[in-house]
Amino acid sequence: MKLKHAFAALLLSAFSISGAQAAGSPMNEDFSEIVALSQKAVATGKTGTVEAFAADADAAYKASKDKLTRANSPAMQRITGKLKNGANEAKAGKVAEGTAAIEEALAIMKEPPKQQKFGGGS
Repeated sequence: MKLKHAFAALLLSAFSISGAQAAGSPMNEDFSEIVALSQKAVATGKTGTVEAFAADADAAYKASKDKLTRANSPAMQRITGKLKNGANEAKAGKVAEGTAAIEEALAIMKEPPKQQKFGGGS
């Protein structure tokens, strides 16, 4: 009887350790669709046409907002915020400020993923 209890405890501890390891693994996010839309918006913004830039910036923002509802990550939250600022600036007619905000979002998307460290120490 005691051997069964020891085996059950060992088995449960092995499962809990493997679950903790899986929870700490880095997320692989695919920003390719949002990058393409954002680059199109930046290219349109550099030409200076306000209506086309506003439409492209809004399309990039909506795509990032849709992805944010599916995969809520800190990077996606920052990207969506920058794209929202860019879309709002575009609607206000401020093409230079909107283009700068979208370029900031592109910079965040192109950063390599950071390795997260859990626990004490650095």
